[in-house]
Amino acid sequence: MERAEQRSSALIAAPTEKVAGQVKAILPSGFGKVSFQPSMAKVKQKLMEESFDLLIICTPMPDDFGLQSAKELSGKYPAMSILLLVNKDVYQETLYRAGDSGIMILPRPISTAFFVSAVEMLRAVSNKAQKLISDNTKLQRKLEDERYVGRAKCLLIEKEGMTEAEAHKYLERQAMNGSITRREVAIRIIRENGRIVTNI
Repeated sequence: MERAEQRSSALIAAPTEKVAGQVKAILPSGFGKVSFQPSMAKVKQKLMEESFDLLIICTPMPDDFGLQSAKELSGKYPAMSILLLVNKDVYQETLYRAGDSGIMILPRPISTAFFVSAVEMLRAVSNKAQKLISDNTKLQRKLEDERYVGRAKCLLIEKEGMTEAEAHKYLERQAMNGSITRREVAIRIIRENGRIVTNI
């Protein structure tokens, strides 16, 4: 049985609820949250409130064909995969206009089997992107922590005459005694020495 935390989410942008229902009916299993929005403006608003793994746009949308908004959203939400469904007569032109945006474009009509395969591939891409972004965020946080700790150590050596080893032990002890992180101790030391840290 699939665990709940592994279930994907999809946002369907379609001109009508009927079209969205047809798309939803052929989504592969494993989708928990599936939402529908009737315009690209409402899609953008929805994405500001909730995150989704997959955005499916059934073009043309009433307020925007869909491609320009898709390109904008692709840059804004890099972990979200985007699938654009277009009429076959505009497929080649849309493909050309999409360039290297990373948006998958498929011509209609499309077989259920091919659609399911495409969605499964996009879901895998989204999962991998989310993991990479999460790993990168953790790494950035760790590097930032070390920057604050390094700055605090320098201040302890300069102002208190400690050695590097003593400064290290002092930070560790203060963190343990206060049940806080070394980053928090370091920031406190930096602030106490008149160097206000911003963007914390």
